[in-house]
Amino acid sequence: MSLSDEQMDKHLQSAMFGTPVLHPDEQHRNLGTFHERIDLGATFTQALTRDYSAAFQTEMTAHPDYQLLLHGLLDQDILNRYVRLANQQNIKFAIRNDLMYQHTPDSLAIALAAKTAITPDTINIDVRFPEIATPCKSTAAHELLIEKIHKHLERNRREFRERHHLAN
Repeated sequence: MSLSDEQMDKHLQSAMFGTPVLHPDEQHRNLGTFHERIDLGATFTQALTRDYSAAFQTEMTAHPDYQLLLHGLLDQDILNRYVRLANQQNIKFAIRNDLMYQHTPDSLAIALAAKTAITPDTINIDVRFPEIATPCKSTAAHELLIEKIHKHLERNRREFRERHHLAN
């Protein structure tokens, strides 16, 4: 059996670059899944400034067949908190460690996802589970917090690259 040139090209492309992925940019933004499958999500900024365990627990209880997706650049204590919660709720979880997953302050850091499209009105955890807002005393405090988050993420990226012997 011989392969046609087109089949051989597909075979070589797959061997060199891996299996083609449907909508890779969307999956890189959404921790390896599609946006319409995400029930609830928290960005790096949200995850680093507030504990959302109760909100995620509520959704996990309502949807025990969902999977919790965690970005590997989150702090270890935050990862541990949500891994523990997933284990307590008997929910599957995955930690996404590849640098192809976006990691900016507004990128998705924690997501609860279904196996199929569910398309909720919003995945924003602050909208779905609002807390009593405490007004920011000044914009300088908010800007300082954002700057700290940027530095924090950069440190995590650097440590990840060093740990996995990746070039800068």
